[in-house]
Amino acid sequence: MRTLLVLVVVVVSALIVTNPGMADFEDFVRRHAADRIEQKLGGSGTLSELLGGAGGELLASNVSRVTERDSYLVCSLYTMDLDRDGRSNGRALGVAGQFVVLEEFSGEDEGGS
Repeated sequence: MRTLLVLVVVVVSALIVTNPGMADFEDFVRRHAADRIEQKLGGSGTLSELLGGAGGELLASNVSRVTERDSYLVCSLYTMDLDRDGRSNGRALGVAGQFVVLEEFSGEDEGGS
């Protein structure tokens, strides 16, 4: 029983320490947006990489203004509202230094939150 308790404390402590912050989320958005833009442009050419990188930088530079972070100590929920109309334009769960997209990021109104 004591071993289980120690294991739980170690795991929870590790999750708390690796709970990603806003800077980590900005890096994630930069990479994720660049990848999506490149995919939409249909390739791995120089032009699509250049546009993907520029789009990723543009979105990441505004992340802190359009994103609400709800920290739950062991994980964080990030909700983006790009046009600030109260409806979500994307959600991600940050846990253990990683991000899981719960609702794909989009600047378009795709039917609400």
